[in-house]
Amino acid sequence: MPTKAQMREELERLRASLFQPYQDAKAAGDAAKMARLTEAAAAIDDLLDILAILDLMAAAARLETLRARIEALTKKALAWPFGDEEAPEDHEKPFVDEVPENDFEDEGPDKPPPPPPEPPEPAKPSKPPKPPKPPKPNEAPKPPKPPKPKNPEVIPVVSEGWSEAYLELWKTMDVSSEWARTANAIGKKIVANQGKYAHAVAGTKVPWWFVAVVHAMECSLRFDQHLHNGDPLTRRTTRVPKDRPPAGSPPFNWEDSARDAVAYDKLDKVTDWSLASVLYHWHRYNGINNEYKRRGIPTPYLWSGCQHYRKGKYVADGVFDANAVSRQVGAAVLLKALVDLGAVRIGRTQKVESNAAAANEDAATLDVDTSGADFKHIKAELDYPGLLKTGSVNTAREKAATRRVQEWLNIHDCVTSIDGDFGTSTEAQLGAFQMKFNRARTGELDPETWALLTAPMRRALAVADHGTQPSLESAVLTVARQHIRERPVEIGGNNRGPWVRLYMRGRDGSDQLWCAGFSCLIAAQAARDLGSKMPFPRQVSVDALVKDAKASGRFVRESEVGDPIARKSKIPPGSLFVVRRTSTDWTHVGIVLALKTTTFDTLEGNTGGDGGTDGANARIGNRSYPKKDFLRLI
Repeated sequence: MPTKAQMREELERLRASLFQPYQDAKAAGDAAKMARLTEAAAAIDDLLDILAILDLMAAAARLETLRARIEALTKKALAWPFGDEEAPEDHEKPFVDEVPENDFEDEGPDKPPPPPPEPPEPAKPSKPPKPPKPPKPNEAPKPPKPPKPKNPEVIPVVSEGWSEAYLELWKTMDVSSEWARTANAIGKKIVANQGKYAHAVAGTKVPWWFVAVVHAMECSLRFDQHLHNGDPLTRRTTRVPKDRPPAGSPPFNWEDSARDAVAYDKLDKVTDWSLASVLYHWHRYNGINNEYKRRGIPTPYLWSGCQHYRKGKYVADGVFDANAVSRQVGAAVLLKALVDLGAVRIGRTQKVESNAAAANEDAATLDVDTSGADFKHIKAELDYPGLLKTGSVNTAREKAATRRVQEWLNIHDCVTSIDGDFGTSTEAQLGAFQMKFNRARTGELDPETWALLTAPMRRALAVADHGTQPSLESAVLTVARQHIRERPVEIGGNNRGPWVRLYMRGRDGSDQLWCAGFSCLIAAQAARDLGSKMPFPRQVSVDALVKDAKASGRFVRESEVGDPIARKSKIPPGSLFVVRRTSTDWTHVGIVLALKTTTFDTLEGNTGGDGGTDGANARIGNRSYPKKDFLRLI
């Protein structure tokens, strides 16, 4: 008796053997034979379905033993920080110890604690003021003496000893793949909430990512807890620091409480955001002179998750356990994850700077690959053109940049003239756009505003998730859907605007029909994502695409695919279709999304709602088979 595998192989062989007789019957016009062959193919398909069901029944016997493993893996995949769930309310917290008031003045890991600050001099008993001397004749009265200046507030600054220690630990830090995966997941969640962090530090020099990392350490990114120490916002803090914020009434708004935490720790006075200083300010947030320093343990508040930290932690405020191990990702390890994601950068001078594209709150858009001939022109569309504001636009370059700003404002429904003049209308609409994204309304083009304006293009060009073993055709469909979700559209005239320039290598204008440019860029991006080469030469002419496909054996005539069986075997979704006007002229090209009996779904650019050509949009469509030929990708 044959096995199921042998039966399946024989049925598939019989199924394939029907193709040529079907073509012969079709050529002879024998409709009855075509119907019998179609019926036979359907019967074979039914038998193949039955075999698949038998396979499922056999697998079902093993299902119960697999269920527990699947549920455990699913629970882990969906748990914080990997899934969409919040961290539990009783998440691990970095408890603190009592430290001296001038803890921030500590000189280094091998230095003694700072001496206690000198107590203030007792106030001298006040003497009654002396009566003013009467002015001499003809003498003008003297002005009162100005009050003596108060002692200036001490701003915490990293010492040389700690600076050297931090930089050496950073340089030698090694993070295992498991810890890196967790840190990366938290980093993505941090980026996804960039707007909240930016709003909390608005008007200060404190970087949004600094507060975000504190939020991860103290609150596990929960927005119902105080940034000071993870206490609930429903009341003032009860742990160190206690009774914060002092003003207002609970329940507190997270941003307001965060601003109080920033001011309480004098972070709003800090001007040095170099790497060593950043690590120092995180360190002092949790306390420096504690058991970690006394025992020579690199603090887990910074180094948990890398080889520098092994064990020992506070299990409650003031309670240290030498054998307890922190499972939190330390602030330094989180910073490394943000650097790896591209959310922040560390420059040659060791200054830590934010990537303005983080304003889009999507880690996939942080670093758009503009290398290679197919993508290098995109840099001009995405690079920040510099500060633009009313009265500052004079040069040709600034006017061209202003036009780009005006184009994107109109795409975002903030309508203004596209004339290169940064006037009051452009300023007003740019301010309105900023308010839509909870940014300060300045009416000026800063890096974050530019990143928000160009966010749709960044999302379209981001590396897509193509699964485990994608084909080039499936990757093309994924990328095309990703572009069409962003609603590419002409703006400022026929075949004009940033989307047209994207697909046409920097060119736009009435003669720049862009359907071929759209299809070619999609194919090039799919190939880039898969790490392969563009499968065919880029063309901006549909006729040129057809000519190349004919030369390389990829051209499929309408006459070759006149029935469903032939179409299924010769036109895989992800292939291109071309609209034929004459036997030597093709006027439009797009991507085949799905094959149906009498029509096929499409993904295409430079089209309109009527399914015509030279339209203003990229969109999903549907077309019939007559007067269409097809181009395979490979």
